[in-house]
Amino acid sequence: MGATFVVSPLAQMGFLLNFGRTSADGGQGKERAAIRETLMRRDLQLLMAFRHEMRGYVPGFLFANGRPPSSLEAELHQVASAPSGVVARQMDRFLKRAGVEERPSSVETKSIMAALESGERSFAQRVAWELGQFWTGFMVARWSAMRALMEGDIRHRATSMAERGLSVTLNSLHASLCYGSGALNIQDERSCRLFESKRIVLHPSPMQTTWALRHDPWSEGGTHLAYPIGTSRLRRDPTDGGPTTVDPLGRVIGQARLLLLLDLGGSRTTTELAERHHMTASTVSYHLMRLHRVGLLDRTREGSKVYYQRTPEADRLVARHGRRTGAGASEGAVPVPRVPSGAVSIERCRSLGVSGAGVSGV
Repeated sequence: MGATFVVSPLAQMGFLLNFGRTSADGGQGKERAAIRETLMRRDLQLLMAFRHEMRGYVPGFLFANGRPPSSLEAELHQVASAPSGVVARQMDRFLKRAGVEERPSSVETKSIMAALESGERSFAQRVAWELGQFWTGFMVARWSAMRALMEGDIRHRATSMAERGLSVTLNSLHASLCYGSGALNIQDERSCRLFESKRIVLHPSPMQTTWALRHDPWSEGGTHLAYPIGTSRLRRDPTDGGPTTVDPLGRVIGQARLLLLLDLGGSRTTTELAERHHMTASTVSYHLMRLHRVGLLDRTREGSKVYYQRTPEADRLVARHGRRTGAGASEGAVPVPRVPSGAVSIERCRSLGVSGAGVSGV
């Protein structure tokens, strides 16, 4: 799965307007009332109707396509100039999901149907105009500060991906998110689904208090995921550098190697570790070689397989790490039996100089 970080004005508006799926608590917190007041004061009937009738499917022409560079003008032009056939097809899906046949007389349904009667091109232009009005009334005063925060978060995440890999970085975005085996699992009090995607567009958001997802089952717009930044709802990222306990072991050997070392209370092969931590086998092999050279790992061969396990010296380091950080020695890893004593031991080399963590691609 490929991941792209994007700063998109249109996408941020879409997530704030609940154009997608969020956890049970919504996602805008104290901004909800201000958003609602802006929509009503400016009489943005279509945006209010979309917000009210959204049932999990978001018409793709409403959303950013995630291709940088993005500007508000370019994105609104994209909405206004959406092909009539695309608008007709997507709005038909939207109305069926909203169940308009069962509730044809609702105020929101009437607003959408009346606007569609003037034609799909006119409808798309009206939607773009209302989005522009919402931008002026709500977003423009906040955007400069939002953009600075988002760009800073993207720089941080890029560094995290380079040092620790895609899976560790995605898992740190929010407590409800868990990435593994090429799929993103979203799990909270209301949701537990697995979303497979060849491409995911990630949107850091200072105004979200939880995750928000826009997933297109027809693959016309990809998967867009917003995650909160600067909130207490975030899962603590060990590299954030906030007021947490200093982790000297991780700083010395690198976070990727620390994760592997914590998981080697029992013996594992390179393949097992690569699968468990969603790294490439070559990356894991490189880290294991470095840890072995400085005497932190034992290597044992059994047939065609080579098993790695912490040395007693490494056990003592991990135990001190656990006491310092309050974490268990194996960070929740399932214990694995040691390799049988009859296995052939490979002579352990000891050398100096554990270098920085390797790069795992996105």
